[in-house]
Amino acid sequence: MTPSSPPFAEDLVPGVALDPAPDITVDEGLAAQYLALSGDQLGPTLSAPLSFALTGRPERLANPALVISLSIGQSTVATGRVIANLRYDNLVLERQVHVGETLRTVVTPVAAAWTRSGTDRAKVLLDMSVTTHDGERIARYQRLALLPVRDAEVLVAGDIPGAGDAPPLSHYWSVVPSGWSNPAGVTSRPLALGSPWTDPLADTVSSARELVRLTQNRAAAHRDARVGSGGQRLVFGGHTVALAQASLSRLAPDLLTVLAWRSCDHLAPVFEDDTLSFEIVIDAVERGRGFRIADATVRATAHRGETKSTPVLEWRPVLLLAGEAS
Repeated sequence: MTPSSPPFAEDLVPGVALDPAPDITVDEGLAAQYLALSGDQLGPTLSAPLSFALTGRPERLANPALVISLSIGQSTVATGRVIANLRYDNLVLERQVHVGETLRTVVTPVAAAWTRSGTDRAKVLLDMSVTTHDGERIARYQRLALLPVRDAEVLVAGDIPGAGDAPPLSHYWSVVPSGWSNPAGVTSRPLALGSPWTDPLADTVSSARELVRLTQNRAAAHRDARVGSGGQRLVFGGHTVALAQASLSRLAPDLLTVLAWRSCDHLAPVFEDDTLSFEIVIDAVERGRGFRIADATVRATAHRGETKSTPVLEWRPVLLLAGEAS
């Protein structure tokens, strides 16, 4: 049997879904490994009693950043040759995932466009549909990746559609499960709109290859320095988001889960042993049903050596927090 090679940009046909990667069950071992790699303190994903108080289900809540990292890893059936991941748009967790559930991701190319550098690479927009093994929808979102081009005459290039108008914050109440209850014992913290929170704890990127393998990510640039950037392996973007959400969980201990990503822009590469610092701004908040939902902007900066600092991430999650705080 001859193994299939990762596709070039021109091999991805708009509207034609790729064969999916293997399904992945989010079990206790996988959740524990993710915790070791991220340090995320999101309460309902750590504590079975807290998860039960929130959801009413005996199975513990799976970390939403882990769920999306697994989906992104599964989506690399399309991006094994990726040069860079540019952004993610309109990611809504239509249903939260619990430990023990199985995930499947189907990738469908949407459009391709040339970059300014010429015809050796192209931006490709991909649509991701994430379901359970039984076909129940978990999420749908789009990913913009930069891929190499082997034969420029074959690529059908045009324009990349925009992300569309952003829905109001109130839209996201629709994905807060109706059976959830604000758990007793979680102290709500006041939210100061527009005032940056700087996390006093920076974190160093480590075990990058382990997270790549854990999420079944096939992108060679994350495994092989020879095809990385400047002879260095690129850190999987989900790793940067994992550390960003871990920072968020420390600064907002009343965070219950993440409902959506309005956007996620990877501004520059991240490398193993980079030290990342984080700044968080709460942009808007609404109260209802015993909870609060909030728009946040999380920015990450990579520090290399004593002087070099590079902005690497701007992530805009929609948060579900414990209610009542003014």
